[in-house]
Amino acid sequence: MLLTMRTFCSYAVLLCFGPMLGLLSCTNESEIVDMEDVNYFPVRPGASWVYKVDSIWVDCLADRFDTASFQIKEEMEAWVKGANGDSLMRIARYLRADSNSPWGAPRIWTARRNNLQAIRTEENRALVKLTFPIELEKTWDGHAYLAEPTQEWQYQEVDEPFDSLSRTLLVVQQSEENLLEKKLFTERYAFSIGLVHAIKIDVLGIVTDPGDPNDCAEYLPPSVPWSSLPILERVKFGYLYEMQLLSFDSGL
Repeated sequence: MLLTMRTFCSYAVLLCFGPMLGLLSCTNESEIVDMEDVNYFPVRPGASWVYKVDSIWVDCLADRFDTASFQIKEEMEAWVKGANGDSLMRIARYLRADSNSPWGAPRIWTARRNNLQAIRTEENRALVKLTFPIELEKTWDGHAYLAEPTQEWQYQEVDEPFDSLSRTLLVVQQSEENLLEKKLFTERYAFSIGLVHAIKIDVLGIVTDPGDPNDCAEYLPPSVPWSSLPILERVKFGYLYEMQLLSFDSGL
């Protein structure tokens, strides 16, 4: 599907603003609250989630403004043994075009959780999604188990309402913006539900240059300096991705 730059900009603005295994303890209230934190990352056979995904891919040099919408279903199937003998929850992940289409063949991910971390292995990449106890502005290395550079993730909201949900937390995995580029990766989790919303934005902005015939200046409003426009209103290359929870089954 082809979008105009104006349509893309409007959608981008909406996208940005649109949206167990703990040790038993009976000592004090703070420890009980800490033990409850694991409920932001349920791990239970039979639990399932269905998400709606909207994405935009932009390459103005190729006059390309593609959109895609589809659904993702994740089902926690059963506990399995990992290579190191640890217990992993097997997750079957399905895709389909819409609610009238059949689910495709699943890809298999895994999850594990202890009293300190919640880890998901996605396409063979083990990511530290949450750390416990949950505390506002707490940071950790989301790539701790990867042979990749350290990436600092942070809790920026804790136990805050979101839409109709009374208790959610926001994990900011990456947030960088300047006149040339914008990167924003966030995940929001709801108490007793898990992941309910995610945003991925990685774009380069149009920067007009009289000496560059490929600067995409024709996509900008006339007589408006590029530097006065938010970068999401002058995207030259990159993508926007939003995932929203449609339904959740606890498996109980």
